[in-house]
Amino acid sequence: MLSVQTNNAAMTALKNLNTNSMAQDQSLNRLSSGFRINSAADDSSGFAISSKLDAQAGRLKAASQNATQATAMVKMADAGVNEIQNMFNRILTLATQASSGNNAGELAKLDAERIKLETQIDNIANSTNYNGVSLLNGTSGSSATLAAPVAGISATVQATGAASGAVTLSTLTNAGGGIDITLTNAAGTAQTVNVTVPAAGTTSSVAFNDIGLTLSVDSNLVTGGAGTVNVTAGASSSFQVGADNAATNRVSINLSNSYTTASLFTGYGGVATAGLTTNTDAQNYIDKASFALDKLITQRADLGATQNQLGFVQANLATSIEQTTASVSAIKDADMAAEMANFTKNKILTQAGTSMLAQANQASQNVLTLFR
Repeated sequence: MLSVQTNNAAMTALKNLNTNSMAQDQSLNRLSSGFRINSAADDSSGFAISSKLDAQAGRLKAASQNATQATAMVKMADAGVNEIQNMFNRILTLATQASSGNNAGELAKLDAERIKLETQIDNIANSTNYNGVSLLNGTSGSSATLAAPVAGISATVQATGAASGAVTLSTLTNAGGGIDITLTNAAGTAQTVNVTVPAAGTTSSVAFNDIGLTLSVDSNLVTGGAGTVNVTAGASSSFQVGADNAATNRVSINLSNSYTTASLFTGYGGVATAGLTTNTDAQNYIDKASFALDKLITQRADLGATQNQLGFVQANLATSIEQTTASVSAIKDADMAAEMANFTKNKILTQAGTSMLAQANQASQNVLTLFR
């Protein structure tokens, strides 16, 4: 039937042309982006799965960075402990030399070196830190606060190696000027520091290295003050080394061990000794230093085990990231060879459809022959 109102052939050609044109555009989109799935409409289930896997891969990469930083932190701690261990080995050598009668004339020199080595051990223990986190003085995660207000002294106290427990505080006027602040810890160790009262509107820090605390004082500091500083020991630091919020996705690192001489000597039940000033003291000091060295080695072994643990964690994370990324690729990436073949086919069909639409539109003009 010839009709000028409806051109069915043209409508069919147009429908096929639009279909092929859309398929060509889709192939162009995939070829230019490299992805088979560019929107949820392309493959709703594939889009949902790949999106979740993409997010998981991102979390795994962040966890891998955490593990890398944790490893660096532990290695830095171990390097510091290694030097402390070397110095204790040297101290034991000095004590062995001082224990012998043939070195009686050299005791003062041997003891002087011992003092310098122990001072440096404390310096390393108190100064080794990673991004502001102390690693070797036991203060990682620890805190100290003033139990009740004391005029001129901040309620927040910085812990720099203090043992957990209560530390008493008192202030009095020093005969030479300024104000003496005295701290006494639970072990009976006391330290007094003379402080010049800061000017109005200013503060100053007062370090009590023997106690392991630092106070902040201001112009309101007066005599007759008394109080208690409560020190809470540090706990193990937790590192997120997995993609999920679960205990199995975290690693705890114990940085609460202190490697100061005072901490390493704590618990020694042998004969007390002042140093290497006599043969007898030196002989007893061998036991004392050996006790500290054994304690240090035991604590250092935990650092070594943690390094190995983190090494396996990083290896597992690398595999997880690789496999997760591969899964996303398998779902989301375009098969370029197949898409190029589809593009070529759709391009030819589009060209053919355009030609057929022109032919279909031309066919309706045959009706004019009836009017001749």
